[in-house]
Amino acid sequence: MSGLPNLNWSAFDRKDVELTNAGWEVVNPAKMDRDMGLDPDQLGEYDYEDAARRDIDALKTCDAIYLMSGFQFSKGACWERALAKHWGLKRYYEIPRHDHEVDGNSKFER
Repeated sequence: MSGLPNLNWSAFDRKDVELTNAGWEVVNPAKMDRDMGLDPDQLGEYDYEDAARRDIDALKTCDAIYLMSGFQFSKGACWERALAKHWGLKRYYEIPRHDHEVDGNSKFER
């Protein structure tokens, strides 16, 4: 999310609604940021390592991970994908690509 306008919160929030409407219980990192009181315009004191730890702790509570378009450009999302794979979580992709798993996990229907 770092490096994108408003930490890409609007894209995370749209995907949250879409996945929730499809029957998923969503853990949204943008919502977690807001719950911590983060303002994307005031990132001077933002501790990315703390955020990464928080996101990994949240991932430990999940059955699956959904990777949005462009995840491969995010170091944090790549770590989360690797951990999800290591932990045996299902992995779903917004945009299936040849370098992702080809095991039917591109759709997120419940």
